[in-house]
Amino acid sequence: MELRHLRYFVAVAEELSFRRAAERLHLAQPPLSVQIKALEGELGTQLLTRSTRSVKLTTAGRVFLEEARLVLLAAERAEQRVRKAEHGLVGTLRIGVLAPAATSRLAQILRSYRQKFPGVQFSLHELTSVEQLQRLRRDELDVGLLRPPVRFSEMEFLFLEESPMVLAAPAGHRLAKLRRIAWADFHNEAMVMIHPTLQHGYYDTFLNLCATAGATPTVGQYANDIHSKMWLISAGFGVAPTTKTIAEVKRPGLAFRELPAGLPLVQTLVVWKRSNASPIVQNFLDCFPTAAKPGQSES
Repeated sequence: MELRHLRYFVAVAEELSFRRAAERLHLAQPPLSVQIKALEGELGTQLLTRSTRSVKLTTAGRVFLEEARLVLLAAERAEQRVRKAEHGLVGTLRIGVLAPAATSRLAQILRSYRQKFPGVQFSLHELTSVEQLQRLRRDELDVGLLRPPVRFSEMEFLFLEESPMVLAAPAGHRLAKLRRIAWADFHNEAMVMIHPTLQHGYYDTFLNLCATAGATPTVGQYANDIHSKMWLISAGFGVAPTTKTIAEVKRPGLAFRELPAGLPLVQTLVVWKRSNASPIVQNFLDCFPTAAKPGQSES
């Protein structure tokens, strides 16, 4: 049974005339009659009663008419969705987001994309940069917003924005009381850090500058995510460098101070797998500012 057979039957059932149905379908009447007979033979039941003057639906014909209309409607919807999917108008966009990258600028980009492509659903996952890269490589994410470096040759990225690093400390901590902090002030200071397996070099420059000044911080506590890290700092487990975007979110028990000179700005990249040819992904990338700079991953 083919969709055309259903269309032929629906036309005859609605017109209750083979002649009018043939005109509607732009077919000759004899082939149409043959197709309806073949359909009845395939179903093993009579769908129409015919006379020289009229065509009527049998009980089975009325039931089949309802089902045929549903099937044709579903086929039409499927065809429309396929055409929309070809242009990235429907589907799901899987996005990995590093918590500090969830800024107002990202919200503006998501809002712009949503206005242009309301048929696409977002699937947002808060993940570390390491986790995002792993999932991108396994095709479990479409796009990631993360920190450099990107050391996989199959990845491409855009530079999105950058933010200075500041110190997060418990309210009332000695470093929070200093007018100006020096690198030497971090000697033997307990640090709250994201576990090394979940970040790739975020603290390296900070620790190197401490070492150059003769200061050796200690690890007071490891955290698995930025929210746990900030909570542990507010609870007095130590201090830590973080991005200024995190400092813009008000949290009780925390103080933020400028760090000494020498730290680079922390970059946020938009990363995707080069082999991902999804139009949904391309439409999303087109929503980023033209100032965003394309880059190549490190081999």
